Amino acid sequence: MPEATAKSAASDDSTHPRGKYARSNDTRARILQAALTEASESGFQKTSVAQIAVRAGVAAGVVNYHFGSKGDLLRELMASLTRELHSRLYLAIPAAGGNFFDHEHAGMLAYLDYLRANPSYLRLCEEVRWLEPELYRHAVEAWVEQFVKRVQDGINCGVMRPMSAQEISVQGHFLLGTHLFLDRLLQADPYPGDEAVADAYLGFLRNGLGSTKTNPGQHP
Repeated sequence: MPEATAKSAASDDSTHPRGKYARSNDTRARILQAALTEASESGFQKTSVAQIAVRAGVAAGVVNYHFGSKGDLLRELMASLTRELHSRLYLAIPAAGGNFFDHEHAGMLAYLDYLRANPSYLRLCEEVRWLEPELYRHAVEAWVEQFVKRVQDGINCGVMRPMSAQEISVQGHFLLGTHLFLDRLLQADPYPGDEAVADAYLGFLRNGLGSTKTNPGQHP
């Protein structure tokens, strides 16, 4: 970006030293929200920087000043949504206790709630898959890595059958696929309800991953 343009864009946030960082964060947040709204309506690929800037109430140069490029904006948007999702999962799971299946049940309920609040999340995931394949690959690997760790903990606790790391990884990829279509289920009429969906998911986990032993009072 030419120096003059960068200075012009920066003036949106730094006219006065006092409150500069607060204004900068506010501007970034407005741009991210505008990008999310535009992407929800027509898809991120079809959305222009100019459209995002208009909706955010800033000049197009301000968008470029804060994010560098449309691709960088997409990466930051996904990172922001993912941080929010992880925060919700973190807050939901500790309340469920230490059992693997209780954790997964609580996590699914939190995930469904998140998808309802962010209906464009999975659509953006698909766009990242095609527009930023390396970023998508790393995200999948990170999810599967965490899944493998959770399953291994469950095996060590005796609530899951013994499996090799390779088998757990394959199962993780299968289960990740189920998450990618839950936005369609949320739109179903009639919708069976979050508890019914979480219980069905848990039954799938138990039948495919659980041990042959069952304990009274466990989820289906």
